Amino acid sequence: MKPEEVRKSLQDIAAMVDKRPCLHLNIPSELQPYHYYTLDGGHCIVCVPLCFLQEAKSSSMDDYEVPVPAKYVLENGYQIEGGYVIIDVPYDSTFGVTVPDKYSLF
Repeated sequence: MKPEEVRKSLQDIAAMVDKRPCLHLNIPSELQPYHYYTLDGGHCIVCVPLCFLQEAKSSSMDDYEVPVPAKYVLENGYQIEGGYVIIDVPYDSTFGVTVPDKYSLF
């Protein structure tokens, strides 16, 4: 995709994402603008991890938005605040989002 076609948080990897439909999950319409397929993560929803929410609010929410497996988002709940999906997800400073492989859909 072209950088201007993806959310600001994904513009650096725009060549590695697309908007293919997810046939395995019923992704709600409110999450469709945040749904992307990434080469290394499969079907994801770009979210701000809850552990970074306060810091992100005082800085730039785009800088804290990361792809989270769509299945994880749907099974564990989320909220949409100010145009961003917020989710409580494990995050490691070295590896990023750390959820079991069972949530990945390619």
